[in-house]
Amino acid sequence: MKAGSTIFLLYPAWLIGAVMLVFAAAEKQPDNFYTLLRWVCCAVFAYSAVTSFQMKRMVWLCIFAALAALFNPIFPLPLSRGVWTVADWFSIGAMVIAGFVFWKSSKT
Repeated sequence: MKAGSTIFLLYPAWLIGAVMLVFAAAEKQPDNFYTLLRWVCCAVFAYSAVTSFQMKRMVWLCIFAALAALFNPIFPLPLSRGVWTVADWFSIGAMVIAGFVFWKSSKT
């Protein structure tokens, strides 16, 4: 798969993850939502880490690998709601910034 098409697939994944994270951060959701959120975000961040590795973007690889580990559904971290809210907003910010950085690098 070409780098351009790989990046193109990241944007819808980031959008889905970001929307779910906004809902998680904005108000209390049912437990099933958080389970689904972990699966979706872990997959999105793992895919983002692999793409970052393919693009030789090691800083982004580390960021996305850490986020994938944070949201992993197999060994969930028992964090407070306040900490999760900060993690949710940080994750959204990381995806937005990465979107601009990756878009710019795909143009050159």
